[in-house]
Parts: sequence; structure tokens; C-alpha cells
Amino acid sequence: MNILDVVLFIVKYIPFWAVPIGLMSIHFAYLYWLKGYREVSYIWGGIVLFCLTSVVFYLILGGPDQITSTITHIIN
Repeated sequence: MNILDVVLFIVKYIPFWAVPIGLMSIHFAYLYWLKGYREVSYIWGGIVLFCLTSVVFYLILGGPDQITSTITHIIN
């Protein structure tokens, strides 16, 4: 198993990790915002934006099969 297989696996299943992490990050960002820890809240917000961007990228490219073929084509 090489690194390309791991990357393709992670990219193929973006909705299964990005959506739960994004939802938990929204909660923590809001919690730290209310407590007054703005810097920590910004970090959690950045994680939310990364997850949202990943899901949008996944949907634009057309799902699991199309995104893996696109990534493979870009790398090779």
C-alpha cells in the first residue's frame, strides 16, 4: 500500500469524515466564541471552512469515482 492509495481513499470518502468533523467544529467554535477565546474559535472556524471546502470540491467534481480519477490524472 503506497501513499497514493491512502490519499485516494481519504479523498473518495470526503463526506464521511468532513461532515461530522465540520459539525463538531461548528459547535466548538461557537462554544469558544461565547467564552471569549476568540483565537481558539478562529482555529475551529478554519477547520469548518476546510471541511466545507472539501465537500464542495467533492460535489463539483462529481462524487467518489470522478474525484479519484481526477486526482489520479493530475498526479500522473
